[in-house]
Amino acid sequence: MTSSSETALLALREQAEKRRVVSASLPPNTSPEVQRLVQELQIHQIELQMQYEELLVAQAEAAASRTQYQNLYEFAPVGYCTVDESSTLLQLNLRTALLLGSPRQQLLNRRLALRIDRAERPRFEAFLAELWAAPGERRTCELSINRPDETRFFAELEGVVSIPDGTTDEPATCRLVLHDSTARRQAADELAASEARFRATFQQSRDGMLLLEDHHFVDVNEAGVWMLRRTDRRQIVGHHMLEFWPEHQPNGRRSLDVLTDCMERARTQGWCRLEWMRTDSAGLPVWDEMSFNPVVVQGKVLLHAIWRDTTERKRLQQAERDQQQALAEAVLAAEESEKRRIAESLHNGLAQQLYAAKLSLGQLRAEQCQSNPATFAQAHTKTLQLLAAAIVQTRTLSHELIPRTLQDFGLEAALHDICSDYSIAPLRMRCQMAALPAGLPPHLLLALFRMAQELANNIVKHAHATQASLRIALEDEYIVLSAEDNGVGFEATLILPEKQKGVGWQTIQDRVHLLQGTLERQSQPAHTCVTIRLPLPA
Repeated sequence: MTSSSETALLALREQAEKRRVVSASLPPNTSPEVQRLVQELQIHQIELQMQYEELLVAQAEAAASRTQYQNLYEFAPVGYCTVDESSTLLQLNLRTALLLGSPRQQLLNRRLALRIDRAERPRFEAFLAELWAAPGERRTCELSINRPDETRFFAELEGVVSIPDGTTDEPATCRLVLHDSTARRQAADELAASEARFRATFQQSRDGMLLLEDHHFVDVNEAGVWMLRRTDRRQIVGHHMLEFWPEHQPNGRRSLDVLTDCMERARTQGWCRLEWMRTDSAGLPVWDEMSFNPVVVQGKVLLHAIWRDTTERKRLQQAERDQQQALAEAVLAAEESEKRRIAESLHNGLAQQLYAAKLSLGQLRAEQCQSNPATFAQAHTKTLQLLAAAIVQTRTLSHELIPRTLQDFGLEAALHDICSDYSIAPLRMRCQMAALPAGLPPHLLLALFRMAQELANNIVKHAHATQASLRIALEDEYIVLSAEDNGVGFEATLILPEKQKGVGWQTIQDRVHLLQGTLERQSQPAHTCVTIRLPLPA
């Protein structure tokens, strides 16, 4: 027996001797030897009773320990299992069976590797190899595990290989802990996907993207690097913004004050837009538009900015303003020219005829006319002719100012009138009119009439032609007005310049531009063609 067993027996014997009771039934003349034997038997009986009591206590403790083991192992919230080197399941708790989706009896003595996703089995085998190569050291691995119902879950495995101490014949085993990490893995995947989308949006955006802390660059995308004419983002990150912008803006304000005010509004109101200027390497002004909004990155509040170069837009806006100013000036010039033309027509035409009629009426009161009926009749007839010519001149001028034919009979009749009025020998002008959509706005019909009238007038004045034509047709989504003649032509150019000598041509160009159309002219010997294309209204 071992020393610990001898010590336990001696302690038990001492307790028995303290409890021994000598039988009073022995006769007085009993020999000492018999008395000793009886005492030994009594002590032994007490020892047996005490051992039985201790066995009962040990049995109760073992039952309690087993219950505790069952609660800790069988009903643990994570999976526990024991495998050998080939991943055969030697022991597993209920949580492991629940995770694997099969009863425990069907899993015992089956290889765990068969439940690992096929694509990840090499990783599992490498994980087991590392465990067996370093007994006592913990290793972790996350794998995808398949269930019989064709669902799968992600499990985080933590394992250690235990080596027996040599006192038993038990083989070495590997103990594994399986934790269902599906929710965490899905959250991590979603977070990674969200970060990838943000990174793709940030990096691949054609607009400049910035992250700012106070006034310093935290991050910048490739578009921002290019806009600042740098070759690497490391030349920008960590630098103050005002290293790339001038100290003052064109309005005299300090750039730092402009930037600080906008960033503060973005923090308090959630968004703010800023437009300011810098200069490029050639010293030319560059206008930037930045929109700021606060974002939280790793618990830190930063400012995210979208950055666009608006230099070209501002140039186009200025060009449009200049063009509108030029158009306004051209309209005023055309109005003044029209007023002068009307004044000249009234002075040189109608006024002269009315003055001649007045003189003729004065002759009717002369003594010669009063005494000579023939002379009176001749003067009277002349006066009537002058008044009739004045009436015709008045009607002609009124027709030029307000095209009654267009208002009363439409564009086709008005176009025929133009061709008829301007067919002055030796010129013969023809017209051709296609059917136009109903409901065209009056201003568009009036513009077509005025431009056709001006084109016919130019042919009569400058072309020296004998044949000419005006045509209005539909081509796709455009109304096309064209004028052709066989006159002397002009210097060939396909597209009319912005500034053309002559108020008539300038007026045509202004009308075409206001209607968002195009004007082209082609010229060669004995053939000139002017084409105007106007988009149909939506």
